[in-house]
Amino acid sequence: MITSLFCRLGAFFIGLIAGYFHLLTLPAKLLAVFSLICAWLLRRQHRWQNTLIVIACLNLGLWRAQDLKPLNQKIQPYFGQTETWDFWVCTDPEPDWQGQTTIVCPAEPFFNREAEKEKIIVKLPLYPRVNYGDYLQLRCRLEKPPVFAEFDYASYLAARGIGATCSWPKIINVEKDKMGNRVMRRLYGWKRDILHAMNRSLPEPASGLASALLLGYKKTLAPIEESNFKKAGLSHIVAISGGHITLFLDLIISLAIYLGMNRRRAIWPALAAAALYVVLTGIQASAWRSLLMGGIMLYAWQRGRLQTAWLPLALAAAFMLYLNPLLWRYDLGFQLSFLAIGGMIAFNPLLASRRRPSDSVWYRLKQTLVAAFKLSLSAQVAVWPLLALTSGGISLISPFTNVLAFWVFGPLVLALLAALAIGLGLGISGIIWIPSYLLLEYLLWVGRIGANFPGGYIEVPWFKTWQAVIYYLFLILYIIWKQKKIDKYKKFN
Repeated sequence: MITSLFCRLGAFFIGLIAGYFHLLTLPAKLLAVFSLICAWLLRRQHRWQNTLIVIACLNLGLWRAQDLKPLNQKIQPYFGQTETWDFWVCTDPEPDWQGQTTIVCPAEPFFNREAEKEKIIVKLPLYPRVNYGDYLQLRCRLEKPPVFAEFDYASYLAARGIGATCSWPKIINVEKDKMGNRVMRRLYGWKRDILHAMNRSLPEPASGLASALLLGYKKTLAPIEESNFKKAGLSHIVAISGGHITLFLDLIISLAIYLGMNRRRAIWPALAAAALYVVLTGIQASAWRSLLMGGIMLYAWQRGRLQTAWLPLALAAAFMLYLNPLLWRYDLGFQLSFLAIGGMIAFNPLLASRRRPSDSVWYRLKQTLVAAFKLSLSAQVAVWPLLALTSGGISLISPFTNVLAFWVFGPLVLALLAALAIGLGLGISGIIWIPSYLLLEYLLWVGRIGANFPGGYIEVPWFKTWQAVIYYLFLILYIIWKQKKIDKYKKFN
């Protein structure tokens, strides 16, 4: 059953890739329906039925790739024109140190109703601040996203649902809270209140790091600290990831068990708290993906075997790629999440210790640190080629810095949430932020130490895609060989 399910998922992925590169030109939708009908008619012939379902999955992936259409069809007639346009802010703007990256949607009366679902990205100045639901009049030049020699910016934006850019913008008029969903306006209003509270209560760069960790803002960290995190291999710290959610879930479950709750029931308040955390970030796609990844890793940990996570990982990938077939090619967060968790599932069991366990406190502490190092190393082994291709460098010290940094994530999130609850609810500030500040400064210290460690980060501008492909092929062959060797050892011992 599991083998046949993997075959079907694999056929879907192959069809998706083949359709993207136009390797097959078939009436995929018709063939998928025809194959499913034949599989139902031959339901007593199990071999034929399984074969036809695999063919249907292949054509389903092919159809999803073929069904992709340009996102700027309705707004394309306006390209190349510099006018005063009517927009509304349709997502939460992303603040940084130089401005606010904003996604806007066309609004009447200038645009026709068919163009209202298009999304346009624009880099606005820091002031005046704009928020979700604001009605804007902008003077700018609408353009099709460019394709550079080494980076397909148009496809990168398309993976986020964006089909146009607004160049050289000038804000003519802003009308607050006029458009959008009332619930979302309230949600993003709470998010702004939290951001302002952290900015008032914490100094820089601690407040920028807190905003990135808790609210999902990727550019609020000071540029020098962002560079330190990159060199130390901690860039994922300032982005919501499956590792974050996993640690958060594990912390809540441990707390629930300590309070007397059954282990099976403890997972539900943990998932509810994680979902609340995702909502707090503004319901970002990356946050939902991280919640799904965290749930998969938690499932594997609860089962006691990381290998059991392969099937839910493949199902999660298929579901996400069906909704957005461009993720596998242009969403770096999607790629890193699945590579990191795939590395943990495949590589970490190969590093398992064969020593007999002990009940001593020192042994338990040592095993906790070793387990964290093994998980970090397993993830880094899987993702470093992709990081080298995208950033031009490799952090050799990242397995160590991650062990030093990750333990603090759960307590830090709880400390920030507690300080916000007390501060916003009771109007108290000052001393309640000290634990959060100390933990944030610790993370910044780890990033600085890792960035300045001799030989900890090396530039690899020569690293190419074909070298990454060869590396992954050898890695897969090594994992297969090593797993067979371990199975043989277990068989005779």
